[in-house]
Amino acid sequence: MAEEIELQLWQTVQPVEFIPEVKDRNEAQALLISTRQGAGYQIAGGQLSHAIQSRATHVLMDFSQNACAIRYQVDGNWEQLPPLDRETGDAMLYALKQLCLLNPADRRSAQTGKMKLKLAKDKYRLTMQSQGVPTGERVLTKIEAEKIPFENLADLGMRDKMISELKEQLNAPGNLVVITAPKSEGLTTSWDVVMGAADKFVRDFQAIEDQATPEPEIINVSSNYYGGDTGITQLDLLKRMILKEPDVFVFPELPQPESLQLALQQVAKLEKSIYTRFVSDNAMNGLVQLLNKYKDSAKEIAGAIGCVLNQRLVRRLCDNCKVGFEPPPKLLAQLGIPAGRVAMLYQPFVPPPIEQQVDENGRPAPIEPCHACAGRGYMGRIAIFELLRPGKELRAAVLKTRDTGQLYNIAKQEGHRGIQSEAVLTVARGLTSLDELKRVFSKR
Repeated sequence: MAEEIELQLWQTVQPVEFIPEVKDRNEAQALLISTRQGAGYQIAGGQLSHAIQSRATHVLMDFSQNACAIRYQVDGNWEQLPPLDRETGDAMLYALKQLCLLNPADRRSAQTGKMKLKLAKDKYRLTMQSQGVPTGERVLTKIEAEKIPFENLADLGMRDKMISELKEQLNAPGNLVVITAPKSEGLTTSWDVVMGAADKFVRDFQAIEDQATPEPEIINVSSNYYGGDTGITQLDLLKRMILKEPDVFVFPELPQPESLQLALQQVAKLEKSIYTRFVSDNAMNGLVQLLNKYKDSAKEIAGAIGCVLNQRLVRRLCDNCKVGFEPPPKLLAQLGIPAGRVAMLYQPFVPPPIEQQVDENGRPAPIEPCHACAGRGYMGRIAIFELLRPGKELRAAVLKTRDTGQLYNIAKQEGHRGIQSEAVLTVARGLTSLDELKRVFSKR
């Protein structure tokens, strides 16, 4: 009887379809036919399909002399997979580089390429970066779903009261709305969902974008481009937009000082609104960053600022296997939760040691991993949000000091709830665990 050959992970799934970023259809078809003739085409298609079905957002491949080590990033955590032998890994990489329009023979230089993938009806964007390292080569691929998996602010994890407060700011006239997040903490996704929450049916939204970095399309937000082959500057474009009398100026990237100054004049005189976004560790730092960057417009910013939204990503407990426990009074006190307010907190299910997994007769009875989260205990990620809405005292204070400690004390007196308090609320709502909070906040 022939020995059964164990399948590798890339052989256990339906492979993805590759869509090279080549405008000419015939050239794209020729590239696919050429790549398909190589041994790595099926390997690459299967490995990426397995990554997507494992909910991986990144795939890291480390090539050494004898093997290709593979790791997936799932819900922000890296997971080690069985390695590929060097020959299989090389074949896969050769195909990926071909399809991303890179040089497959160059294993030393830094290279970056893109393509699209399709699995069933879903489409994805893949960005690939390769770089030679002393031990061989390191390759990082980022996989982004074209369809945002979150439809609204509640899906992101925002509590109902904050949703109401944020929408009030989004739809108020004469307002500056700022969306921030630390680097790699989901700023782009939250920006898209926040934009979707604004009332764009009775107001005209005009986005001012650099032609070199266009934004994905957002319903009822008109894109206008400067730079590149447009031949116009950002300021010139903004002046043209003003003639159209829009209600909201959307800057996906922080505008140039002259542009912001002009837009702020529209806010003050005609009750227009401005939305923008940038990377910042917390809401107060975001406000201070803004004032420091635009010192000549600090007074206008302090007067116009409606809110600064900030967030921190945490893994969401798997609803199928999370385990509830009654929190002792001491723990509730440490968390600042009044006694009797929360009857149950939750944590991920952790199976007992394998030797303890037995049936009633003491025979081995391994526990099957949760079918929903594959035994991770967590399923996807959500954001913990901090919404800073400056009151009269804070607006005055930011023009006198940039000390975030002093400013936070003033904000707290005005009713602001900081990110730590919001984190505790997220645990109390049963969405994540205390261990997850410790993991996330200890990274800072």
